[in-house]
Amino acid sequence: MFYDQHKTKIIHHKLEQSLGKKLLLKINDNRSTLLSVKWEPSCTRVSLHHMFLQAPRDVMKALTCYLRGGNNRLDPSIKAFIETGIQSLDYSHQLDPSKLQVAGKVYHLQELYQQINETYFDRPLGLRITWFGHGKRTTSRRVTFGLFHDALRLIKINRLLDHAQFPEYFVSYVIYHEMLHYVYPAYVDETGRKQIHSPSFKKQEKKFKYYREAEQWIRENQSLLFKGSRFHYGRS
Repeated sequence: MFYDQHKTKIIHHKLEQSLGKKLLLKINDNRSTLLSVKWEPSCTRVSLHHMFLQAPRDVMKALTCYLRGGNNRLDPSIKAFIETGIQSLDYSHQLDPSKLQVAGKVYHLQELYQQINETYFDRPLGLRITWFGHGKRTTSRRVTFGLFHDALRLIKINRLLDHAQFPEYFVSYVIYHEMLHYVYPAYVDETGRKQIHSPSFKKQEKKFKYYREAEQWIRENQSLLFKGSRFHYGRS
């Protein structure tokens, strides 16, 4: 990807000048690690996603304070900037559709996704979906039914759900939940804490036709299927 080399040099110079020590700056195009810092005796190594080339002044000021090493916690303004920036990233072109697995032994994810898209959303969301995992029961204390990868625009459903023990409405509910992560993205509140499920998200989630049945089903079957494991829906 092409970066504005002139702006990169300006940011590099300003950060280094403010720090008062050598700064080794790398601009990246990562999907996950958008900011990383390594403090060394002779210099500070910084890797920034190219979105920071467009960061407002208050974010860069907070970043400078963070790079000084005086505070090991990111300022809320930086967290909010990163969270908002993630939502604008689109790396879906990097996906190989031929490697996505949508057909299961019991459920076909693409068909379920399409039904939900047509029923609950005014216009197609344009996301992709695939199975993940080996589909076997686990003794783990934590089970992830679904994940949504923001930058890839990709929903991943645990292959554990591709079993007749799981009613279709429950599998559809998990898919619907992950689709809502795209419509109602996570945000950083005024305290700097990341909030995954906004009030709007929760309100919309309850509009799923079988919301109550799905919630009741997992309460009644959790201990039987997962030996007391905690379950959750994820977001990457």
